[in-house]
Amino acid sequence: MAVIGVFYFSSGGNTEAMARAVAEGCESAGAQVTVQRVEETDPKKWTELDAVILGSPTYFGNMAWQAKKLVDDSIAVYQHLRDKVGGVFTSTGGRRDGERALQALTWALDIHGMKVVDGGPVCEGQPSADDIEACRAYGKRVAEAC
Repeated sequence: MAVIGVFYFSSGGNTEAMARAVAEGCESAGAQVTVQRVEETDPKKWTELDAVILGSPTYFGNMAWQAKKLVDDSIAVYQHLRDKVGGVFTSTGGRRDGERALQALTWALDIHGMKVVDGGPVCEGQPSADDIEACRAYGKRVAEAC
């Protein structure tokens, strides 16, 4: 059974709703999942996981500073996450900026040598039923990649 952490920042609830749906998708594939806000996360525990999934709202084409702080703090486990599975998702006001934030999140995990599952969800505004389903499907794909 894969052990997966879903770590997110959310100020208005949209990214949190996405995180919970991603976690549901992971669980549907049989994974054990922890869902945690980035402010409460110790990246040193990432070495115990099979997969790390990061989510953030998009601010000016990038992740929120709270998510970036967690990424910066993850230097403590640099070179210890190689070949683990990664996943990313973002909520946004505009598709183009969301794609940029998704890329920034992907780079953060890629620099650790993680295998990031492509196609992370980008949700414009409040997640619709289709967005929630896309998040669940993505979580399932990440779990199956472990």
